[in-house]
Amino acid sequence: MKIKNIAFFSLAFFLLCAACKKPKPEAAQAPGRELPASEGTFPAVVAGQFYPADPGQLRTMIQGFLSQARVAEIPARIFAVLSPHAGYIFSGPIAGYSYRALQSQGSKKFVIIAPSHHYPGAGQVAVLNADYYQTPLGKVKINRDKVRELYGLGDWVTTDPRYFSEEHAAEVQLPFLQTIVGDGLEVVLIVMPDPSLEMTQKLAQGLLKVFPGEDWVFIASSDMSHYHSNDQARQIDRNTLNLLEQMDISRLYQEGMGTARTAELCGIGPVLTVMQAFKTFHSGTVKILAAKNSFETTQANPERVVGYGAALFLLPSGATPAPASSPAEVEELKPYGGDLTLDEKKELMKLARYSVETYVREDRIPEVEVKHPRLKELGAAFVTLTERGQLRGCIGHVIAREPLYLCVRDVACSAAKQDPRFPPVTAGELKDLDYEISLLSPLAPVKDLTIIKVGRDGLVMRMGPYQGLLLPQVPVEQGWDREAFLSHTCNKAGMGSNCWSNPEVQILRFQGLVFKEKDLK
Repeated sequence: MKIKNIAFFSLAFFLLCAACKKPKPEAAQAPGRELPASEGTFPAVVAGQFYPADPGQLRTMIQGFLSQARVAEIPARIFAVLSPHAGYIFSGPIAGYSYRALQSQGSKKFVIIAPSHHYPGAGQVAVLNADYYQTPLGKVKINRDKVRELYGLGDWVTTDPRYFSEEHAAEVQLPFLQTIVGDGLEVVLIVMPDPSLEMTQKLAQGLLKVFPGEDWVFIASSDMSHYHSNDQARQIDRNTLNLLEQMDISRLYQEGMGTARTAELCGIGPVLTVMQAFKTFHSGTVKILAAKNSFETTQANPERVVGYGAALFLLPSGATPAPASSPAEVEELKPYGGDLTLDEKKELMKLARYSVETYVREDRIPEVEVKHPRLKELGAAFVTLTERGQLRGCIGHVIAREPLYLCVRDVACSAAKQDPRFPPVTAGELKDLDYEISLLSPLAPVKDLTIIKVGRDGLVMRMGPYQGLLLPQVPVEQGWDREAFLSHTCNKAGMGSNCWSNPEVQILRFQGLVFKEKDLK
């Protein structure tokens, strides 16, 4: 990792969730929102590139894909489909399976959920605010009433058109829909720049609220493995589809976001969102229709292929979401899946100290390795540095997006030189630093405030751009009770000390596995 990258990400995570900062003065809460004016007719972005710009050629190509797809009778309601989004000559034969199945059911209303290939946006989901989407086959009506409802879910939903201005993943689904539906087609287009588990859960809940009936079908736009050999791609894609079929959200996220690349989905956010919504029914099945890669569909380079899959999420007629058990009702959350051994803690602590000392003395992030396999699992952590009992730096990640040992390396270095509250640690201070590592559990929404336990739980407050975090040890060190803990977390987020009573504010909790260097000797 380059030094300039660690600086950027460290600052970003500090602004999001640095946990040791003193409370800020009270600030005004985020204002209400009103849907901006429509973009009118949104023009096609990739016509003539990903698919033919000539209407006749385009319609003939799609009809060919549909006729070649052999799909058995579907005796259940299609809740959602997985469809690829590459150029039609590559992925069209596989997309044909999903749309042939949809064609048999006569649906006319669709929510397309796509990844963002060009613009990042942590904590955001984009919805296209237009009246129509233009393709070579004509204009597609966008249901602006549903767009308005989505926008009303909160500041995390944006209508920034740049998320669609270069994006192909949603658009390439439209000509297929125009071909199978004809008149009466209505769509809502969503782009997800943030594929985190938290965002997929949040969007899934929003979709179930805004689209509660059986007349809307969800389309998760995603390709699978990228740029492996044909044999490697087939193995990875088989594992990905197995996890999808088993509805194993946790493993699909861990393997799909990990460095080992044992599962791959470039649209992992849309796919996990559909899975999160689908699992609330407790009665559905996932059916894999087809899977091939670019070598198998076009005989292109077999050493650098892209995988494609088509799948259905099926529900019995009349199925309704069942109330899911809330994570907030479970008192004990497992940080990093449970305790580490003493040897594992020592190795992680040694790595943190070595990383800081190398970064301070040599101005480089060291390449590191660990012997304990468990430390290579995805993890989220904070590293706190103190000097003679005084805070000297504290930065961390709250979402598990990389192996734990790399997360600890990176945030330890950030705490030493990128915490904006302090000057960078100097070589002369290294011998006086004490280290503390906090491993975090996944975030869980809080429905019942009485379940929050001081000394056990950490808190996150979020509403739109306002967010703040405090680690579990902070209220103990400060002598706060539960209400004071809530208030100070609100202040940390810049929303005022009573923000926790605002129903628009999202309250999340987590638990930490905390250990200090001096306790391991």
